Amino acid sequence: MLHRRHLTGRMKRQLNIYYRQLASCPTDQVDDFIIELDGGGKMTLNGTGIEMSQPNPLVQYWAQSFDGIHPLIDVGCAYGRNVQTAHNLLKEQIIDSRNNDQTIILACDCNEGHLAAVNNLRLPGVETSFARLPENFPPQISDNSTTKGKSSGMLMSEVLHFLSGEAIEQTLTVARDVLVPGGVLAITACSPFMNFAPNESGVCHINSVMQTLYESNIDRRWPLGDGINLQALLSGRNLDGRGDNAIKRMPTFFHPFSARELRRAVEETGFRVMSAKEQWHPGYPQQYKNAGRENTQLLAVKI
Repeated sequence: MLHRRHLTGRMKRQLNIYYRQLASCPTDQVDDFIIELDGGGKMTLNGTGIEMSQPNPLVQYWAQSFDGIHPLIDVGCAYGRNVQTAHNLLKEQIIDSRNNDQTIILACDCNEGHLAAVNNLRLPGVETSFARLPENFPPQISDNSTTKGKSSGMLMSEVLHFLSGEAIEQTLTVARDVLVPGGVLAITACSPFMNFAPNESGVCHINSVMQTLYESNIDRRWPLGDGINLQALLSGRNLDGRGDNAIKRMPTFFHPFSARELRRAVEETGFRVMSAKEQWHPGYPQQYKNAGRENTQLLAVKI
């Protein structure tokens, strides 16, 4: 999920009204409140982010990790774009699941409205569960004689960079414990090289702060403390003309990862990293583009 700095002033005013209405919206009416943006992205219901306009670039590898027994987990599923993509890639397994009520994909989020939206898709073999990193994680996996409460593949799409350093370590440790041996962990997160495009209101150049953080800690052991405290960094600034209330809606931490840092963290947790690279995410807004190194993408296998 990404911030909404690239939206127009008119859209932001409309969103303020929208979020007041959403606060009293029953979950069975949540689809009526989903705002689709130009380019295909969607505003998330917490008011601080966007579901990407394209599936996660690692979604195919994540879907292929399904072992036929232990469900896949999507952490931070939003409205289910990655769930739908994986569902289409696993058509044969989905057909079989109808006969035995098997869970193929467990979609997780900390927003009940997002979970309601995924449930409204009515995808066979897909269940939802509340999960918030790291205190309400892992989600509730069916602990029967076959699954034993384990997963064969976990996707963390644009969520890890919103955690503090200690919470990141806790999350990776739990992910390792939930995955079966040979299970796949797929992570995408913002890199220190992503542009947060400035605008006429004089928004803080967070990308320069990310770069400074990365350079000053490049030879230190990961994690790098608590990353960037966004609310403290932006306090008193004119954030797109929205003032302190907008800042309070933002996540507290922003912890960008280079491929090198994320590889080291995941390896130290008990994984074998298959690939780790910085490259463009096709679902990112074009304003964030910076020489093709904006998104850190990692694939790992539990040892």
